[in-house]
Amino acid sequence: MTSCAFTLLGLTEAFAVLPTPAYVDTIAGNNTNAGIGCPVNLPCADLNTALSVISDGGQVIISKGGVFGPVVLTSGVTITGTEPNTDTNIVADPTAMVGCVGNLPGACGQTNHGYAVEVAVPADDGVSISHVVMSAGISGGAGALKLTTGNSLDLAYDIFRGRGDTATGPVVALYPNNSGTSSVLVSIAHSDIGYNGSGPAAGAIEVKPGGSTSLALYVNHVVVHHASYGIRTDGSLVTAGTLVSTAISETDFFGLTVAAVNAFSTMGTGTVEATFDTTRILNTGTGLKANGPLSSVVITNNTVTANTIGVQQQNGATIFTSGTNTIKNNGTNVSGTLTPSSTM
Repeated sequence: MTSCAFTLLGLTEAFAVLPTPAYVDTIAGNNTNAGIGCPVNLPCADLNTALSVISDGGQVIISKGGVFGPVVLTSGVTITGTEPNTDTNIVADPTAMVGCVGNLPGACGQTNHGYAVEVAVPADDGVSISHVVMSAGISGGAGALKLTTGNSLDLAYDIFRGRGDTATGPVVALYPNNSGTSSVLVSIAHSDIGYNGSGPAAGAIEVKPGGSTSLALYVNHVVVHHASYGIRTDGSLVTAGTLVSTAISETDFFGLTVAAVNAFSTMGTGTVEATFDTTRILNTGTGLKANGPLSSVVITNNTVTANTIGVQQQNGATIFTSGTNTIKNNGTNVSGTLTPSSTM
């Protein structure tokens, strides 16, 4: 009995210290409610005002969405859109003052690098964003999202849009470079990424950490389309022995002019490991690609069809296959050598 009482007391105290979310309602909200923290019954009218009233570890819930300006997140935060009939749109605008946690845009003191959302939190902090549209926009934005520093980034039920034919970089740029040796975990699930043109740099997702920052990317139930490349994992900017890894499952790729997925490495830099499981790849330049001596790729249960090249192994990379892939009706089904691997 005493044990139960202490347990319940502990739970009560734990829940009591959780920060109260700030709410946004673009229809009924009023930014004068910032003085009382934008509670659920008296929400703010825009995202940047709601962000200004929370602190590190806080949460913003957008009950009625709309179009919002760019943000640079330098503190851990959760941003959740909830309105099913009105998208929550965060749009890049290089000319705008960015929003941030704890301050209004004019007092953030952060540089606008041209992304709808830039995550630049401390190396021991993370960000979670769900049910939000992030777009490079039409005002010369660099991309939808950039990860600069941090230890975790969770993205779910989001939409990411590029700049179409004017794009000069990826829609999602995962470029963390934390000080010292650290690791970063990124998860993208149940999302849609695309519309970024066909220029060589205009991809969907580029994974390219720097320094001694290792990165692990997990992608599940995502649609990647209409861009130069799909997901490019690059270990060339991290120090030797640093691991850059991706695990991609239940994901569809189409309408990509270069490679749907590519694990790229160069001698003397980072090791790249990738697993492609149950992907469906159609109408791309190359479906599954491994390039470089420090690239090790496992492919299983993939369907790769109607591409110029189905699977490509280059420059000393290794591709292990369990033999459960369907690679048919491509211009060239397999370029290079695949290494059979048992499923055990």
